[in-house]
Amino acid sequence: MTTMHRTTGATRLMMLAILFGMAGRSAAAQWSGGVGLADSLLAMGRVASAESLYYAASSARPRDAAARAALGRYLASRGALRIGAVLLEEARLFGGDTARIARSLAPIYLSLGDYRSLATLPASPLSPAEQKRVRWLVSHPSVLEFPDSAATLTYRSIVDGSGIGVLSLGIGDRRVDALIDPRASGIIVRGRAARRRDGLHTFGDDSSGVVAVVHELHIGDVTLGNVPARLIVDSARGTPRSRQVTIIGLDVLQRLAPTFNPTTQMLTLRRSGQIAQVVSGTRTPMLLDEQGFRVLVDDHWVRAGSGATAKLLSTRPWTLDAKRGAIVLQ
Repeated sequence: MTTMHRTTGATRLMMLAILFGMAGRSAAAQWSGGVGLADSLLAMGRVASAESLYYAASSARPRDAAARAALGRYLASRGALRIGAVLLEEARLFGGDTARIARSLAPIYLSLGDYRSLATLPASPLSPAEQKRVRWLVSHPSVLEFPDSAATLTYRSIVDGSGIGVLSLGIGDRRVDALIDPRASGIIVRGRAARRRDGLHTFGDDSSGVVAVVHELHIGDVTLGNVPARLIVDSARGTPRSRQVTIIGLDVLQRLAPTFNPTTQMLTLRRSGQIAQVVSGTRTPMLLDEQGFRVLVDDHWVRAGSGATAKLLSTRPWTLDAKRGAIVLQ
């Protein structure tokens, strides 16, 4: 769970106005406004103030579905996935919008590898092919083979904003260069390479391509088993080379607390998925949700594909501490 921070005097006054009510407004309206204010503060980059208000709203009305769901979404976006999922499940029990909550829970369950909960999710947003894959994953869960406590391998950083870098992967018996893209989820194989199905299990297609699983994904000496994937086969001749790429989403690596060093072009992965709470460097808040990966730069949320983020992550060593909702810049 993220750390509570002290709020400014101005923010305390705003919170008190909500906590003790404003004349002529019902309790429900007050707490709807509290969540809205927290959302606004978060959008403005005032993370500590927003967090305090999310907690205050949920604590004061613990059975209010909107406040519960808002706190759950916030905590999940800061890396507290399991706690966020529990709060969203409670919000559904308290009468929250089942379909909207399902859209929030689906990627959280997928990141947690909680395929059983995903398979039984009410009002599931998954396509029939995705549902078929999830049912298969219930009895074939993802596995991790890690020979040591940490693994170090090479990658090539890039500065054009298309991704974090390029990493060599093994999919079955073949080697591919994959773009590390914080905007993507799982493994995406695009172009001619998507026609090769060795090392893959497919479940049918939907509007986004062929739904699949990579049986064994090799990242250096680390092996991930049964990793969700998507195949996008471009049928037109002369498909641009830029679209014939393999992509690995940052969500695949985040569970291994990766450290990227663009100076040495080395990537470090950790079996525990954790780094020390006190570590040298500057902690910068991050969000990872349906809007993608965003970092707080100069009190503004900056998307992964922006020039500012690309420059930041391609010139300084950094560690993704997703469980604490931050990146640590060296």
